[in-house]
Amino acid sequence: MRCWLFFHADPQSDHPEAAEARRFAQTAERMGIDLEILQPQNFDLVVDSESNWSAIYDGRLLEKPDFIIPRTGSETTYFMLAVLRHFEQQGVRIVNSSLAIEAVADKLHTQQILAAKNIPTPKTILGKFPVDADLVERELGFPVVVKTLRGTRGGGVLLCGDKVHFKDLASLIDCSNPNSDFIFQQYISRSHGRDVRVLVVFGEVIACMERRSVDGGFKSNISLGGKGARFDAPEDMKKLAIQVAASLRLDIAGIDILFDEKGYRICEANSSPGFQGLEAACSMDVPEMIFKALQRQLKRENSVIYTLFSPFLPKVYKVSSNI
Repeated sequence: MRCWLFFHADPQSDHPEAAEARRFAQTAERMGIDLEILQPQNFDLVVDSESNWSAIYDGRLLEKPDFIIPRTGSETTYFMLAVLRHFEQQGVRIVNSSLAIEAVADKLHTQQILAAKNIPTPKTILGKFPVDADLVERELGFPVVVKTLRGTRGGGVLLCGDKVHFKDLASLIDCSNPNSDFIFQQYISRSHGRDVRVLVVFGEVIACMERRSVDGGFKSNISLGGKGARFDAPEDMKKLAIQVAASLRLDIAGIDILFDEKGYRICEANSSPGFQGLEAACSMDVPEMIFKALQRQLKRENSVIYTLFSPFLPKVYKVSSNI
């Protein structure tokens, strides 16, 4: 199996997700998988109706892979999306697709898709300036969560405790950058400093981890010092995570689930979920699980192609040595 992994930084750097890119490379080598880690911004994108394959990377032509795994998440730029679309149109299987990555990179778009399918999410308002604090108080109440539309590893998220604090923050944002994009979100008090990360791969839950804050804060991200522990998710939580991944068309998804009085609410979905904390908590090899799923998928797709075309393939007859 030939596979590309798209990562937007040097995998040997100290970028927060570089270690996970290296883990993919180590696991691929052990499993005998041909894996290249490529930076999508280094492609030269040439669209040519007379050519059925174009992949120019740092001046060299690359052979067609079986799969591309993007690991750019919310940091995916327009150029990176264009590169993904380029290879999608040339018949390469992207895990996850450009449409799915684009949808979940925008936190409001994620909420819109899930709400339309009646999947429980925190009530959300798209911020506009000047901010109508009365509307926020009436619809969401206080405390209220303030988030940037694009963010990762818990960055760009804070909790405003009351209306005065909120108005001061809104005024600061308006003065510094009135064109910035924020959402205001209902605070789920029962899940303060606690959530569950569910890893879904091709419609199957392969790992669950409960994350808890250790400093009393409301964010539980491992990247911010939270602690993770293996979590035996009940069936209704697993079904919800699978439903979310399917609704967002994510082959590989990290679904963050909050607890509330009625059960659960979906906090966020991630198209390239971090997994260092998950591996430590669940004693598993996440890249191996993903590669095995890809191998099964490739075998399944090849089997379907063979079944469709087998009536048209030349038959091979065994000749008896007794003739």
